[in-house]
Amino acid sequence: MTMTEDTQPPDQHGGTHPVSATGSRFLARVARFLEAHSISLTPEQLGLMEGLRAATAVVTLVAAAWVLDFPLLSWAAIAAFWTFLADPGGADRTRLTVMGGFAISGTIITVVASSAAHLGLPVAATAIFALVFLCSLSRALGTDGIQPGILASVVAVVAVSYPNEPLQAVELSAIFLGGSLWAMILCLLVWRIHPHAPIRRSVVAVYERLLDMASDMRRSLCARQAVHAIGDNLKADHQRSIRNAIERTYALMARLPDKHDAERNALSAALDLADQMFAALIAIEHHACRAHQTDTDDAQRLLDRIVVLLSEFRRQSARKAPDGRSVAAIAAIGANGASSDPLLAKISARCTAASVAAARRWTPVTESDIPNTAAASPGPRPMRYSLAPAVVHHALRTAIAVGAAFVIAEQLDLAYSYWATMAAVVVMQPGTSATWWRSAERMVGSIVGGAAAAASLVMFHIPGALLLIIFPAAAATIALRSVSYTLYVAFLTPLFIFMSELLHPGHGVAWARALDNIVGAMIGIGVSSIWSTRLKDEMDVALKGAVTANLDYVRLATSGDHAGESDVVMALRMAGVASTAAEINCRRLSLEGRRYRAQLDEVQCVLWSLRELAGAATVLWFEGEPTCSVDERQLIADIYRLLHAPAACTTHPVSDIVADGEDRGASKLTQCLSALSLTLVCYMAAKYQFLSPRNRLTPYDAASSLRQKRNAGS
Repeated sequence: MTMTEDTQPPDQHGGTHPVSATGSRFLARVARFLEAHSISLTPEQLGLMEGLRAATAVVTLVAAAWVLDFPLLSWAAIAAFWTFLADPGGADRTRLTVMGGFAISGTIITVVASSAAHLGLPVAATAIFALVFLCSLSRALGTDGIQPGILASVVAVVAVSYPNEPLQAVELSAIFLGGSLWAMILCLLVWRIHPHAPIRRSVVAVYERLLDMASDMRRSLCARQAVHAIGDNLKADHQRSIRNAIERTYALMARLPDKHDAERNALSAALDLADQMFAALIAIEHHACRAHQTDTDDAQRLLDRIVVLLSEFRRQSARKAPDGRSVAAIAAIGANGASSDPLLAKISARCTAASVAAARRWTPVTESDIPNTAAASPGPRPMRYSLAPAVVHHALRTAIAVGAAFVIAEQLDLAYSYWATMAAVVVMQPGTSATWWRSAERMVGSIVGGAAAAASLVMFHIPGALLLIIFPAAAATIALRSVSYTLYVAFLTPLFIFMSELLHPGHGVAWARALDNIVGAMIGIGVSSIWSTRLKDEMDVALKGAVTANLDYVRLATSGDHAGESDVVMALRMAGVASTAAEINCRRLSLEGRRYRAQLDEVQCVLWSLRELAGAATVLWFEGEPTCSVDERQLIADIYRLLHAPAACTTHPVSDIVADGEDRGASKLTQCLSALSLTLVCYMAAKYQFLSPRNRLTPYDAASSLRQKRNAGS
């Protein structure tokens, strides 16, 4: 049995201090850029122990197949590898449910696919289409169902490439089940990894991103420049990167059993503080944009203190037993320093109080405090099956792409046709642009990995030597699976080439794999481009969600004592998440060449207005004074009405109200709300063609034209 592989887990992104996991500001910039285009680069997710554990399981089975001269046993090694990738982490019962479900479904699929292939190409193609379609519907189960569904599809496309009579297919499925059980035993019983380790790394990464943002702000102020001089795009990239990192960490923490242990409490305290420090940086950034060049000294001193605090929290968060006393001592230094700016003084006091409160939650952790992870943990989170049309749509597209790849690969008589079919499975994403990026990553990784494998085979052509280098290749593959898909594929390619060469010696395996991957990826791109998803409609939904979430935050932040601090912090989180989702959708549509069809110029203006509005609301929240006037509340209500009744923008007096925002004597909140109204009017006018569809109008032109049209009608 020739070895093969699968895919990556879902997604599952300077100054005076190091700001990235590798100490490179260039890597931080690259990570921010890739994250904006739905490409993951998260060095903090490097799992060395997970890699060593998986390598041990795989190499054990490969060595047994080689020593016993029983190549069919390689199917067990494949199953073990896939089962490791299906591991969602978190509570033991959740892991057992997901991994066990994959093991059982993979066993059944092996029997069906292998037996169908024995009946001929038409039956095999039909089976591939049906199995991949059914497996792709697992997206309806949520994030925990995406990866097992992709892996089950991969099992189908590999098993169908080895036709067997029913009894032999049952034997093959039994071997698959044995490999999966071996991986589950190793994961859940023999070689357990403390679940806090990935969260600890993720919390540290959040503080590194905060340091990156603070350092950029600090350098700009030192140069006596306004903060916006670093660029609106960089400002949005910083906020998007930090918000994504915080939400990823919250998601990881939500997977842990609720044992209320000291270490989890320490990590939770550090993460909550990071969210508050992020809000403080947003307020400082927005406030400094309005400050004169001669008024930035207080902001520089405050940023210096924040950078020191962030550095200490980053250092302590990396420890299993953080020392809260050192943080409290640093927070107290300069806490009562004089500041001529009342807002900055309030931000400083709030940061100090939040840091001391978080430090008090950091109690020393002893061995007795570490939870017994072998003990019973709470039950798995219930999986609610929601078969939305988008899920069925993506499943059908994937099944068509995989079926086409299977038939084409068979007609071309490719040496390892299932590699092409497998590539079609893993590159298919819900969005066309995401499919393009994933295909590019897979092709680059396959070419680089194939070249490395070809060179290695020249030096390590002895079977025993191949067995030795399989171990580090397998360890690196699993360790990098959540860091970068390109790196993952670059190590995955030589891993399975070495396995194939060990158990089935041949020539040209490396280049055959690279070629097959390119063929499968191109087929996936073709199907995705011809039958693209309706991201334009998703953009409209995401934009409305972002506007609504930000307006909700403004109402809470300016409500004075009517809203608790936790409610305001949660509203800020939701606003950031919604704005980030809309920005990513905008980038995807731009990559698909829909800039004008989807009114992306107008969308970007709206998103910029939302960032400014959130900054102004955060400043007001830190000032602690309810300053939302009657006119501003009316303007918020008008914006809500405009969202839900777009046609009203031709008759409703919102176009008159927004004109008041051009008055520079208006408050900052009024100006931001007016800018949002103007950009929304422009977006609505372009989307629903209330104005001339051939003209690209600015927001002010749109508002002016709408006023004239309404006045003429009256």
